[in-house]
Amino acid sequence: MTEKKVAKKKVAARKKPDKSVFEMLEDSMIGQPFIIANKVFLASLGLISTIQTEVGNKFDELVKDGEVARDKYQASFKKFQKSLGS
Repeated sequence: MTEKKVAKKKVAARKKPDKSVFEMLEDSMIGQPFIIANKVFLASLGLISTIQTEVGNKFDELVKDGEVARDKYQASFKKFQKSLGS
């Protein structure tokens, strides 16, 4: 009997993924405006989030103040109606 040699398959070396155009230009003068624009964009998202939170809190506070004012003016209006009716 003859034995067959089993050939081992070679594992292909993993190739590093190619860099994107931005990654290639990131450290150059061309990439700097993109980095700055990205930071400005992220800062604007943070600002919008902060404003949204603060406005929501302020809105709830104004609603409570409005309810107090409404109750006060309704009470004085009812009192005025009673004085006219008697």
